[in-house]
Amino acid sequence: MAIQTTGPIQEKTASSTADFGSEIMKFIDSLYFSKFFIAIQIIIGLYCLILIFNIAYCSVKLSLFKKRVRQFVTGTQNKPETYKSLELLPEKTRISEIYKKTVGGSQSDWKIAVIEADKTLDQLLKQKGFAGSSLGERLKDMVPADLPDVYEEIWEAHKIRNRIVHEPDFELGQNEARQIVGVYDKAIKKLG
Repeated sequence: MAIQTTGPIQEKTASSTADFGSEIMKFIDSLYFSKFFIAIQIIIGLYCLILIFNIAYCSVKLSLFKKRVRQFVTGTQNKPETYKSLELLPEKTRISEIYKKTVGGSQSDWKIAVIEADKTLDQLLKQKGFAGSSLGERLKDMVPADLPDVYEEIWEAHKIRNRIVHEPDFELGQNEARQIVGVYDKAIKKLG
């Protein structure tokens, strides 16, 4: 004998499930159109707009950063006009312009002045025919008699220049920068 499963119990279960589902839908509809939920939707919408703006901003900044890194790595970074114009001046005039950077400014200006003075002497030695691919190699090619009274000082100044370039936290005082640029100035005057 088989048990019958159709009857009032099965119909009541099906109708109670449908009632429960419709009650849940009514509750969700009431929440969806409530003032609180609309306020939350507006806040989430504004937050999404801010995120989209931040993503766009960061992607633009990242592309600019990549461009600068690529220029730095490949060496195609454009020099500011002040540096380009300094390279066109004669050495004696150029060193006096470099010396002006040590009069005021900040520590970074003083460091740049030392590096530019080193570069100026390097270019002058290259013009005079001293062998080497850097100032250090050209100084090794020299004898102290080529730069009497300043040969050792130039070596010390060049060592400080190397520390400026290779040690980011190297501290350089204004007076020290002036003295170093003065050493380069004496050497340029003796060679010129």
